[in-house]
Amino acid sequence: MEKIRTFIAINLDSKIVEYLSSLTNDLNIGGESKIKWVGRNNLHITIKFLGYISPEQLDLINSGLKEIINQHNPFLIKLSPDIGIFPTYKMPRIIWVGIKEGANELKELYDSIEKILFKKGIPKENKVFSSHITIGRVKYIKDKDNLINFFKNMHIKCLSQEVKSIDLMESKLTPKGPIYNVLGKFPLLK
Repeated sequence: MEKIRTFIAINLDSKIVEYLSSLTNDLNIGGESKIKWVGRNNLHITIKFLGYISPEQLDLINSGLKEIINQHNPFLIKLSPDIGIFPTYKMPRIIWVGIKEGANELKELYDSIEKILFKKGIPKENKVFSSHITIGRVKYIKDKDNLINFFKNMHIKCLSQEVKSIDLMESKLTPKGPIYNVLGKFPLLK
């Protein structure tokens, strides 16, 4: 069996997906820009990107996630009212919506996953965890000041959902964009 591209995520309730999807459909930044908005089926919170893994690593990850679910209760997350930009407004690449409530619980979940998977031979990420939902990728933007003003004046509805599980996802890259499939659902049981 060949390697598969994977990540661990929190999939979003339909009300949040519908809201964020309608939001990106209605965004009109103006000026010369090219932004690839994330499709409704691909909106999620990434906990850990795993990259291409072997069937043996998949088994280790599955067993690790089964251990983790007994350490965490379900918890509530709420969207932040602001839109953010990675890495900076001067060099916009990623447009995201943050998590206002539940960010600490997401970080604890991330830390648990990093710790248990590292013990199973899966490398740790070399970046700081940030609880967010990527909604767009900036390909080109001529007027960065317009982008900054546009997003600083925008407010997101603080919708919430209960996080009841973590999902192991497959990401198949295609010319039309990635296609995500759930490989395993791990309900939080503590």
